[in-house]
Amino acid sequence: MNALSHSILLAEDDESDVFLLRRAFKEVGLTNPVHVVADGQAAIDFLTQAKSREDERMPALILLDLKMPRRTGLQVLQWIREQPLLRSLPVFIFSSSENRNDVENAYDGGATAYLIKPPSLAERADLARFLKDWLRTVQPGLSVSESVRAAQAQRALRG
Repeated sequence: MNALSHSILLAEDDESDVFLLRRAFKEVGLTNPVHVVADGQAAIDFLTQAKSREDERMPALILLDLKMPRRTGLQVLQWIREQPLLRSLPVFIFSSSENRNDVENAYDGGATAYLIKPPSLAERADLARFLKDWLRTVQPGLSVSESVRAAQAQRALRG
């Protein structure tokens, strides 16, 4: 699978959240392509199409809201983890819910991280900086732990 694009798939049904996140990305200079889908089934359809064509739209990171129409974020996460070619994709749950059960269910389902949607634009910019740094560290086609080890080795070589 070709995952060289370092694109982001944002599965979010709230247009305001999409707008604010895009604005935060722009503010911190995160210029990676962002593909937005408005419900869980559309996320599955997008990933199925990208996987079948082995296309460059295959995301290096998925931001997944929990409460979406047609399929919930947890259902999408479960589907991703059942797909042999997709199961190692980093999936960050991006939710307003601070409910302990939601957090535990996400991690039990294989979420890479659980991110609470920040209320302010400044906090969203901090989140965008984190994602920008994370995407710079992670190398497509490698697992997260392999990417971190590769980044550490590169830093050690540079002194």
